[in-house]
Amino acid sequence: MSGSLKIKVDCRVSGPLASGEADRAAQDWATNTTQAIADQGVELLRTFPGMDRTGRARGGFQQLLRVKRISPTETRIPGPQQRGVAWSPWLEGTSSRNDSTGFKGYHLFRKTRATLAKMAPGIADEELDKVLPRMGGGG
Repeated sequence: MSGSLKIKVDCRVSGPLASGEADRAAQDWATNTTQAIADQGVELLRTFPGMDRTGRARGGFQQLLRVKRISPTETRIPGPQQRGVAWSPWLEGTSSRNDSTGFKGYHLFRKTRATLAKMAPGIADEELDKVLPRMGGGG
């Protein structure tokens, strides 16, 4: 006896992976995470202990700090400049001017970078919690 078996399959693919929403959510996560880390860096620099008696950075330095977006996944906090002169290297202690004045610098950016490296995983997790439902998981 010979026979045949016919099977008809109708497969529909849907959801965040198929629609591209998961990919967009991952891109948003990367952009939002780099922004949140940079924003935290600016705040740390503005409130760095020992800058003045109030524990805050002084005058122009504090007001000129900003986040600069380089790409969707890269941000920077450039050292403040006034009238085209970058004075952040002197404050950081990396300028040749430091040798002539004896001022060793505050090392603000170096210390802030180390602090942000410790904070970054927590910030990334917080941002992930915000987009995970769009990826079809969590929340």
